[in-house]
Amino acid sequence: MNTAQITLRLMLRFEQACTSLAFLVMVLVLGWDILNREALGSGKIWATPIAIYANVFLSFIGIGIASAAGSHLRPKFFDNLVPAPLQAFWDRLTDIGFALFCAGASVLCWQMMQESIALQETDPVLQWQIWPFQLFMMLAFVLAVFRHWMYSIWPALRPAPAQGENDAPTQAQVQAFANPSDGDLGKPATDTTR
Repeated sequence: MNTAQITLRLMLRFEQACTSLAFLVMVLVLGWDILNREALGSGKIWATPIAIYANVFLSFIGIGIASAAGSHLRPKFFDNLVPAPLQAFWDRLTDIGFALFCAGASVLCWQMMQESIALQETDPVLQWQIWPFQLFMMLAFVLAVFRHWMYSIWPALRPAPAQGENDAPTQAQVQAFANPSDGDLGKPATDTTR
């Protein structure tokens, strides 16, 4: 399990570095384009396609970062449908299911990339081969397969689902908010209405 923990940590660092680089490229290219448009009155034709590729790359690699933080999109309505004794089994089943989905998506990305290589497809503006960008899409899905496969084998590595801003507060949070005591939100306030 230690090896799996280290592998997950390294995968996350790789994904974070990739998304940071993609975001930096996107910001710099669009910023340069905007400055050119404002200062010189004309932008660079290559700026928008590069920014789009960086954004797509950022989005796909971001799947792994969201999964590692427990903040990926998931159907939460199932949480109340599964009885508590079956919850651990259900969590493993969902990890296996998501790993299989990502495996299928990575196979489709592989086939799409092979066709792009065979047809020598290029971006119409940049005149770059597009298969390397498709390779990044496949890489994102392959990393998600490994991550959720490890979660299904070692459930202790699976992060707890993140509480989103639209989630209902827990009973303890409601109680602490309803009864503040001298700035201490952890203790219920005493009743002073008597």
